[in-house]
Amino acid sequence: MAIAKKILAIDDNTDILYTLEQICRFQGWTPLLAESYDAAERILEKNKPDLILVDYHMPGVDGIRAVREIRQVLPDTPVIVLTIEETEKVMTRFFEAGANDYALKPIKAIDLIARIRAHLQFSERSRYYQPRDKGISEVTLEKIVGIMQNIRDFQDIDELEEITGIKKKTLYRYFQYMIREKMIEQDLSYGEMGRPRTLYRWNGRM
Repeated sequence: MAIAKKILAIDDNTDILYTLEQICRFQGWTPLLAESYDAAERILEKNKPDLILVDYHMPGVDGIRAVREIRQVLPDTPVIVLTIEETEKVMTRFFEAGANDYALKPIKAIDLIARIRAHLQFSERSRYYQPRDKGISEVTLEKIVGIMQNIRDFQDIDELEEITGIKKKTLYRYFQYMIREKMIEQDLSYGEMGRPRTLYRWNGRM
């Protein structure tokens, strides 16, 4: 019998914690609940969660600082930030702090479950093998995966370089790997004077 995945949820709103608890139980995951990062630290002393959900706006230690603190002790555990904000500036701060992904509030159960499943699968797969391609880093790959999952439309390499903060040459190498693994899809677009552009989009599979 498979051991239930442990999901740590950190949020100062008890109603949201209750919702997250019910989502976890419905999926067969074990919920670990904390109303602050201080409470989460006490949980982490006795448990190693498989994934962490953390609210952005919390009194005391906010979500950005919480992610940084988590990364000191759990460098590989997937972290999803919950937020009402969707600006590129805020998203960039999440990823710079070490978050793998973010989900918007109010919480949409279907969307959040899909994100959790994807990151659990990615994390599980990463434990058993490394990408065979030379120069492919799991840390960089997971960062790109987290960003691409939040992009609904096809984007070209210049736009993705700005969004990810990763140089085009590096992105292209990772995209070729991700295309072979069927993680993203590509398309051609013809701009001014018929010049072709290669566009990329997450294909919804892991």
